[in-house]
Amino acid sequence: GAACVNDVLSLALSPVKEPHNWSYDTPANAKEFTLLLSQGMIRRPGLILQNENGIYDRVALYKSKKEAEPFVILEAGKIKGQIYDQAVVGDGVYKDVNYDMKVLNISPDGTHMEMYISNGVDMHADYIFKPASLFYELAENVGYVPASSAIGNHDPRIVTDCMLDTWNLQVDWQIDAIHYMIEKKGVKAIFSHMHNVDMQEHRFIRFMSEGDKGYQEEYGAKNVEMYQKFMDDVYDQTDRYLGAFLHLLDEGWTIIITSDHAQVCPEHKPPLIGDMSVNVRVMQELGYTNLKHDAEGNELPEIDWETTKAVAVRECNIYINLKGRDPHGIVDPKDKYELEEQIMTDLYGYRDKKTGHRVIALALRNKDAVLLGYGGPECGDICYWIAEGYNVDHADGLSTTYGDCETSLSPIFVAAGPGIKKGYKTDRFIRQIDVTPTIAALMNVP
Repeated sequence: GAACVNDVLSLALSPVKEPHNWSYDTPANAKEFTLLLSQGMIRRPGLILQNENGIYDRVALYKSKKEAEPFVILEAGKIKGQIYDQAVVGDGVYKDVNYDMKVLNISPDGTHMEMYISNGVDMHADYIFKPASLFYELAENVGYVPASSAIGNHDPRIVTDCMLDTWNLQVDWQIDAIHYMIEKKGVKAIFSHMHNVDMQEHRFIRFMSEGDKGYQEEYGAKNVEMYQKFMDDVYDQTDRYLGAFLHLLDEGWTIIITSDHAQVCPEHKPPLIGDMSVNVRVMQELGYTNLKHDAEGNELPEIDWETTKAVAVRECNIYINLKGRDPHGIVDPKDKYELEEQIMTDLYGYRDKKTGHRVIALALRNKDAVLLGYGGPECGDICYWIAEGYNVDHADGLSTTYGDCETSLSPIFVAAGPGIKKGYKTDRFIRQIDVTPTIAALMNVP
């Protein structure tokens, strides 16, 4: 059989059989399969092909069995981008899209094949460019914007053979696009953003630690050295991206390398508070958030607002369910101050079940959090930060937080070239706010 993965959750299976009903003679000993895209609404016939030694090592994909020429030929083990086809979006709307594809493996006898297919990227997304015409100019001269990926978790093959390679294509495209803008368009200022470090590390950084095995036990991810190697791979990739521009220093450019945040590998299994969405468990345990139940008494993934006094939402924010402000508010505004005090006291007293240590580094009222550059109308009534060692990757801890495996939440800042002090290095914790707007202002760039 042939297995084709075309997004995080989709797996399409196809029988492998002798070629049938093709409009011309197929290559000798080729084997046929069907590639399914867009949940099976688009079907492409494929042939698994032999090399001169009789070993099956390539796949050819066709728009139909009437076309003699394939729209792409894939070699086993090599990712290929800029593959143009279609995808069905919404109510049966067909869109031209750009895919990355990679044949992961083919059995020597051609009876089994596995391939990865990225998400399709809209080939008419000129609305993300200004001027819009630049989208098509880059497409013609560099290629269409490729897919990016955030898949893998504890599956090493998906992490290394799919996600890393997809980002390699993304890195290649952005390198070429930026050089095109400099060399052909005469651009003198470039602000580039490469998200490969963040998106990939989220998939495996939690598994790198030799400390608490809670994550490893939960996911069956036991080989910490393997996940540490994944991190090395990501930084090799990032070095390649940065290295592609360092020659500009010899041409009079100034280069600033910075990050808006970092990620940590936690020593302990983090508490169920402060992650990427509404989280119930710690607040439920403390008696502030309740869930609804079905007729059999089983929990439902729905908050019972009639009995919920407060909720933890995304990282660092707890909102009081306030009467008169919130749609289902039950807390009288006159009780808000005292309830905040009670919640903060309980958070400081909350202990990790294994270590007995606190898991909250800091909890402040909104008005006090402004002293740390937080708080204000977009933040919670209570702002809190997870204690060092219990963090979920990033955004839930103070920027001074360290993790296992030499990880840290402190961002980086490196600058070189004209106008930059030479040979200066600081080991203090830097506080980076509005770096890009500041650079733009110094350069008189809008």
